[in-house]
Amino acid sequence: EALLRAAAAAADASDPRPSLALAQLQLDGKDPAAALRTLHGLRSLSTSPGYVGALVALHERTGDIDAASTALEAALSAEAAPLALLRSGAQFYARHGRWAEAAALRRRLVEASPRRRRRRRRF
Repeated sequence: EALLRAAAAAADASDPRPSLALAQLQLDGKDPAAALRTLHGLRSLSTSPGYVGALVALHERTGDIDAASTALEAALSAEAAPLALLRSGAQFYARHGRWAEAAALRRRLVEASPRRRRRRRRF
């Protein structure tokens, strides 16, 4: 782990692989808080559904639902958020009984659906 920590610190910011490997080792060692600290440094992946999903899951695992929501909202603030992120965000909010947020994301998902856009162009 010390070797990966050094590699992650020395790595180019555009290459998240050493930090992701370090976070995986920290999770294998049952230290989700350390994995969260490592992952929070990877700003280049801030809208990647996998990255955001990992952050949200780790925050949920540590019992910090507010931090999970904050991470999700930061990623969803992008106008063109990936559909997978909208879908997982709606599921997160529904899981925690936050129905208004879940419904708002479902509406965004429907509006952003490629099928819906194709139908609009035909008319």
